Amino acid sequence: MDPLLRADAVIGIGRGALISAMFGAGWLGWGLGNAKAFNALVGPTFGFTALFLFACSIYFIREGRLLRKQCPEAGASRRHSVLKWFLLVALMEVLAIALVAILANRLHHADLATDWCAMIVGLHFLPLAKIFRAPQLGVLGILMILWCVLSWVLFQSSAIAIAASLGTGTLLWGNCVTSLFRVGRITRSAST
Repeated sequence: MDPLLRADAVIGIGRGALISAMFGAGWLGWGLGNAKAFNALVGPTFGFTALFLFACSIYFIREGRLLRKQCPEAGASRRHSVLKWFLLVALMEVLAIALVAILANRLHHADLATDWCAMIVGLHFLPLAKIFRAPQLGVLGILMILWCVLSWVLFQSSAIAIAASLGTGTLLWGNCVTSLFRVGRITRSAST
């Protein structure tokens, strides 16, 4: 693999893992809090796991930056194009989340807002899979959407929000872990 592409891949996957770790912690924390599941074991385990995932992600971002310093600068236009499309998808996601939150409130079904927001988060991974050339993001998005539909069908009232939050957070942390393993393989191949 070209050293510059390897460096960009390590940085990109590391950033994706960090974002998945952060948002996964948010969704899981929200679900655990709503379920009143934080206790002397769950709280510290949750906190340690979140910090561990953050630290591993940051480590690989730094490794990628070190790899990039060893390469002549090129490919900035590709990164700019990716950033532009990512920001557009993120803006559409934020607007859609605001819209479904307002809609759920107007329908007097605030319990559905969490599930619908999680579905939108899942949907936003579908274009990101193409933008970042990362098919695993498409799989993540489809799994999130399916989990939210299943939560909507199986649960009622606040249980929908708890199930959607816990499932979304778990899927995001699973994505983070698989990304960390993938980036670990890429960096090990760079050192050989």
